[in-house]
Amino acid sequence: MNSNAKSGWFGYLELMRISNNPTVISNTLAGVALADVSIGDWRVWLLALAFSLFYSAGMVFNDWCDYAIDLRERPDRPLPSGRVSRKVALLLTIGLFGVGLGCVALVSLQGLLWASGLVGLIVLYDLWHKTNPISPVLMAGTRILVYLSTIAALDAGFSWQAWLAIGLLFCYVMGFTFIAKSELRPQLKALWPSLCMLLPAGYALVTPDFSPIIVSVGLLSWVLHSISLVYRQRLIGPAIGRLIAGISLFDALVCIVAGNLWACSFAIAAFGLTRLAQRSIQGT
Repeated sequence: MNSNAKSGWFGYLELMRISNNPTVISNTLAGVALADVSIGDWRVWLLALAFSLFYSAGMVFNDWCDYAIDLRERPDRPLPSGRVSRKVALLLTIGLFGVGLGCVALVSLQGLLWASGLVGLIVLYDLWHKTNPISPVLMAGTRILVYLSTIAALDAGFSWQAWLAIGLLFCYVMGFTFIAKSELRPQLKALWPSLCMLLPAGYALVTPDFSPIIVSVGLLSWVLHSISLVYRQRLIGPAIGRLIAGISLFDALVCIVAGNLWACSFAIAAFGLTRLAQRSIQGT
């Protein structure tokens, strides 16, 4: 890739961490499956676009908030390197949030209330995550709010299966976010994050059907592989990128348990697309 491209549009893609965006789309599809709505419904893809815009806005604002730290520790990032100005980054954040909220409003006013809460939590996390001991909880909260906002926007009820899926997604994201915060520590001893990330594979037990087993085993294997990078090789950055991609595998499991094979297929494709994109744009 030539330097002009990297200093232009590529800087914006890097700033938005666009490589992770497919995992937000799969989050939306999992919420759709839990709401028992067809992915052919026009509302589904409008919500997927909205939540993708929220994610991108959150990533941009995160770097805007961390500018002083990145000047010292990550000077190659788009803002401290000067490839993207801070003023443009702030305007981009506002614009992405605004368009995303507009998309949700076209679907449902009830969904808009949940989505507004999601935006608020994203902003809170970005403003207060470096010194916040419960920042992994806030990060996990942003992901489950995609499920919650999707179900609410589609005017569906919350079944016990939905609440279980929401709880397991919360555990998974909280686990790897805790590990990500430990990256600069000399030693990571806590094992509870690993348990949090292994639990979601058990969602296959919700149904006596054997169809979710393959996806469940795939998720379990992927998490074990990623965990081994953390505890055996201390390759925390690469492990976190893999675990972020693994969100889509859990989404696929939720979709197939709900009986939505098309949504499951798209979620698995989102996993592959995330890993492919992470080769060019780091997910962390």
